[in-house]
Amino acid sequence: MSFRVAVLEFNQETNTFSKLKTGFRDFEACHYFVGAEIETHCRGTNSEIGGFIDCCDTYGWQPVYTVAARAEPGGRIEEAMRQRFVADLQSALDGERLDGVFIVFHGAMCTETADDAQIQLLEVVRGIVGSELPIAATFDLHANSAPEMAGLLDIAVSFRTYPHVDMAECAHKAGALLERAMRGEIRPALAIRQPPMLNGCNDGRTTHACAMTELLEIADGIAARDGMLATSINAGFYDADIFNTGPSAVICYDRNRVAAEDAEAEAERLCREIWDRREHQDVQLPLDALPGIVAAHLAKDGAGPLVIADFSDNPGCGAYSDSTCVLARLLDTGVRNAAFGALCDPEVVAELIAAGIGATREVTLGCKIDPEVGGGPITIKGRVEAISDGRIVFEGPMFQGLPATMGPSVRFHVEGIDILICSERQQMLDRNLFRAVGIEPSDYQIVVVKSQQHFRAAFGPIASEIVEIDGTGLSSANIGARKFQRVRRPVYPLDHGELG
Repeated sequence: MSFRVAVLEFNQETNTFSKLKTGFRDFEACHYFVGAEIETHCRGTNSEIGGFIDCCDTYGWQPVYTVAARAEPGGRIEEAMRQRFVADLQSALDGERLDGVFIVFHGAMCTETADDAQIQLLEVVRGIVGSELPIAATFDLHANSAPEMAGLLDIAVSFRTYPHVDMAECAHKAGALLERAMRGEIRPALAIRQPPMLNGCNDGRTTHACAMTELLEIADGIAARDGMLATSINAGFYDADIFNTGPSAVICYDRNRVAAEDAEAEAERLCREIWDRREHQDVQLPLDALPGIVAAHLAKDGAGPLVIADFSDNPGCGAYSDSTCVLARLLDTGVRNAAFGALCDPEVVAELIAAGIGATREVTLGCKIDPEVGGGPITIKGRVEAISDGRIVFEGPMFQGLPATMGPSVRFHVEGIDILICSERQQMLDRNLFRAVGIEPSDYQIVVVKSQQHFRAAFGPIASEIVEIDGTGLSSANIGARKFQRVRRPVYPLDHGELG
């Protein structure tokens, strides 16, 4: 029997502290595919939809391609954008006979009209397909998963790696469970619980042994029990000021074999394990440490560049990607062979493109969105070395094969530092982003990337050393710098004394 399965993606991580809104143009900058475009662009890629297409090939599903929309993390989704997506989805599903639905979520998306965009969209989908059709969804491990979502969704599987190199694999797992559900072999359901925490699980890091890797082992032990279908640990996303911000335990179980109260008890057990490791967090270095770190590296005979993460200005957390505090401090060190990227300043890009390759210009760079965040604008003088349209295809391992753009971009050489300046925010998680303007990262002594963790997948193999520097950008590790108003209380670490 060949099942007809609809696939859709509505995927963005929302930083509610951002002054920006996320509209259709922002989705276009990543992707907004409709109908057959989805298979054209996603087949063979390391993405959730790439994994869904693999499932279609494996199980003989007839795919019903609807809409696949992904945007770079940023502010809330504009209502006009949400309505456009819903209209395109309804048009694609009109009159379709379906056996199942496959959804690609992030899990920490908010719209102008809802703090939980996942629940908001699931209510729309249930209104179209009914309450009985099995729905499977994949999630980023930074999802803020509300317990109420369990009433709308049958199957949930989150990434297990950060950097996220298992996107297609995650889809394979969700797809296998959806196949069994459509065949009537299982009756999947979810138990979702949250400890009273804003952050935890070492933010989901899996590149070394830590709280997250320990929690995944415990979750695997639960998943091995008869009737347990999948266990997910979500670290949460604390740049969202919403009620359900924070870590969660999500258990998918078979109602034929496991009682709801037993699954919920196991989810509570995982929450206790998350709570017990609440202070097991990696520590970022302060901005003042940067000169000493650079000097120490330059004194070595390193086999590769020192890679510095500009932690507090990570566009992958919705930060503006225009902070200057780390760049200014790097310029003060006098380093002569460094690459820095990507700083987003479309005004400066336009000015430098107009000047042309080889031109020398003095520009006021950065902090245009909010001059109070990230160090303020700086005035620098340099030479235009390269100009690009900013379009690339991800080399991988993250998003391998998918297209991306930084918008018009330039390489601006300033006092020994090649600065990648772009027009669209893009987390530096792939070396091809630097290569768009002729920067080969392995040729430099120092490489600074606006990222927190994802850069490790692509830049780790070339780095002789990696450090994380926390400046004054929007995505600082300093949770106390945020003015939370909507989160549930009491909650760690804001109310540590009340929680014991």
